[in-house]
Amino acid sequence: MNYKHKRYQQGSLTIERRSNGPGVWVYRWRQSGVRRKQLLGNVKELTKTQAQKKAAAALEQSLAVPEPTKLTVAELVEHYKERELGKDSGKAAKPRKTYLYIFNNYVLPKWGSLPLGQVKAVAVEDWLRTLPLANGSKAKVREVFGAAFRHAMRHELHSTNPIANVRQVRKRATEPSILEPAESVAILKQLEGLEPVRTAFFIAAVMGMRRGEIFGLKWADVDFDRAVLYVRRSYVDGIEGPPKTESSRRPLPLPPQAIETLNAWKEKSRYTMPEHWVFASEFHFGKQPLWPGTLWRRNVVPAIEAAGIRYQQAQARMAHTSQKLRFPSAF
Repeated sequence: MNYKHKRYQQGSLTIERRSNGPGVWVYRWRQSGVRRKQLLGNVKELTKTQAQKKAAAALEQSLAVPEPTKLTVAELVEHYKERELGKDSGKAAKPRKTYLYIFNNYVLPKWGSLPLGQVKAVAVEDWLRTLPLANGSKAKVREVFGAAFRHAMRHELHSTNPIANVRQVRKRATEPSILEPAESVAILKQLEGLEPVRTAFFIAAVMGMRRGEIFGLKWADVDFDRAVLYVRRSYVDGIEGPPKTESSRRPLPLPPQAIETLNAWKEKSRYTMPEHWVFASEFHFGKQPLWPGTLWRRNVVPAIEAAGIRYQQAQARMAHTSQKLRFPSAF
């Protein structure tokens, strides 16, 4: 690609040749050590004098915007929290909680006092290597840190995003294992008669849904006639919100055993109207679902231990249980 250079005051005014169409006037300059570039128009639209005037206006406008070189990471994160992590931000409760946790426990302790201009990609890479986290979790920390800098650029608080150049693999070091059907059956045997814990565990094992999605179900989401389960919301830490991702908002086919299990629970439940929670809390008179953390600690953990499965191992592997998992007809 050919360039015709014409120096103009502070910066360079050039004609950049294009393979298709007329060349274009391009103005390049440096500001606070950052290279900047602006397309002014093509050579048929602008004369040299007109291009020079537009370049001067571009330079004047850029210099009129103060460079917030003293803004620290902590101040940026606070700005981000106020505008992106509030209850009316549109983000689901779980992602908001995750972002706040990463900011407060990883980003701010290390980088909070530094001016934005002192955050460098290589330094962040070196820091990520020292974190005692899995690759996926390190990638999440990078993603959250990068979101803050993208926010800074969008609000014209900073001109660059150093995190964009940070390399961090997401691939797991080891392949995750899942609960085998026999192990899940052993746990279900220990949960026999403990409803609705057994039904919730069964749905988790068979459908491969997130915990918040399961306890966010209402009977209107269960189409017994068409054998379809609709994921429309999530319930996390007492807060009802949308599913974690847009792709999570989906219909799922219900296998016969799941239909049978849900039907059996519906016959026992006191709250069976379409607007009622599938796993409604009687303590709260059905106005909110049960808390899964409490059910897990009180019922599932003892069942796992009684089934002879290591608790920590089962806890990690439940998250990767395939939705194609099938049980013997007796279950």
